[in-house]
Amino acid sequence: MKTLLPQITIDVWSDFICPWCWIAKKRFEKGLDAFEHKDHVIVRYHSYRLANKYVPEPFKAALYKKFGGKNGAEAMMSQVKSAGESEGLIYNFDTMLFGDTLDAHAVVKLAQQKGLGEILAEKLFMASVTEGRSIFDRKELVELATEIGLSREETESVFSNDLFKQGVLQDEANAHAIGASGVPLFVINNKYSISGAQSVETFLSVLEQVWTEKQSEITATEGQSCGIDGCSI
Repeated sequence: MKTLLPQITIDVWSDFICPWCWIAKKRFEKGLDAFEHKDHVIVRYHSYRLANKYVPEPFKAALYKKFGGKNGAEAMMSQVKSAGESEGLIYNFDTMLFGDTLDAHAVVKLAQQKGLGEILAEKLFMASVTEGRSIFDRKELVELATEIGLSREETESVFSNDLFKQGVLQDEANAHAIGASGVPLFVINNKYSISGAQSVETFLSVLEQVWTEKQSEITATEGQSCGIDGCSI
């Protein structure tokens, strides 16, 4: 008997205006870093917009509308701010904006082609949540992209290239096809889902569970076979 090493694929949907998505990202990364077999995990990040066609406005104003007043909104922001601090993140709700993130996700699609997708995503979270920079302003998006090594010309071309926007829409369609109605969402091996900013321990526990399950699935019996050095008899 020979046990082959399994592989775990994790698909992640998130949006840069989702208050919990950055926190979830950090907790997931900590859980993954603590996972013994992390080298056998493939993580794929996908786009998801919470505010399709929503004209950008101050985050607090949008939240007050959603909650029908200040009380519920302030309570939610306090909870997020505290959770963020526990992960070393600074939430400045006074300067945050809320709106349609199509352009931002489209630029991330370009960055993914260059192997810089995760780096730009982190940059956009920091810019939007902490630094008060507008990820809805195309000039600002270009500046952010060039700061992580993308060319200005290629980044500017994203806004007139429908292929990048179609990539964003396809990500959303895939999420809706599996019944997703919000983010953050983590789907493991197209079988298990983790919704919301769960604890580091939860992410690690699910990874270990899936690893054990996959390992038992691919246990195989050896027979006659051929390799680079010849064939068995």
